[in-house]
Amino acid sequence: MKRNIYISNIHSESMNYKHKIMDRFKGRKYKHSEESFDVTTTLKNGSDEVIKMEKNVLRTDVTVVLISRSILDAAWIPYEVGFSLKGQNESKPNGVVGVVIPDIGNDYSYIMKKGSKGIWQADKKKLPSVISLNMLNEKVTQNKNNINYDSFISVYRWEDFVRNFDNCINIAYDKASNLSEDYNITK
Repeated sequence: MKRNIYISNIHSESMNYKHKIMDRFKGRKYKHSEESFDVTTTLKNGSDEVIKMEKNVLRTDVTVVLISRSILDAAWIPYEVGFSLKGQNESKPNGVVGVVIPDIGNDYSYIMKKGSKGIWQADKKKLPSVISLNMLNEKVTQNKNNINYDSFISVYRWEDFVRNFDNCINIAYDKASNLSEDYNITK
């Protein structure tokens, strides 16, 4: 089944990647961050823009966070991820996937490194806390070194995500729908 997707991103750095996803993987409903969203004036609980953002997130099944170099500077991404983790009426959360977009020269080293077993891992210190606190957060560790299930929010390199798009989306949805009680989810 094709899942509805919310794309959270920093527009100036990852707009092209948002469009690549929407063009390449058609047949889904996509919602995304508002280009006109002004964090300095609208980031107040209860504001019309925040309510609209929350409704857009909650109308989807999976949130894809496009991670770029300035992610810690984007004040609205933690809100979008927080709404995803909260879910509708405090029920089951949305699935959430982090996707690191490459820097110039297909470089991921600004936020990722290759581990001893050849598995790429994101540096949690370089991510918003709402994402990093939901990585490697199984209540009982049973999926060590399985990037798909060792974290409620799995983080992939762009090329790995695109190559396995449906699998990444479906696993995130499965974790949210059927396995959320296996994770210590921090909202």
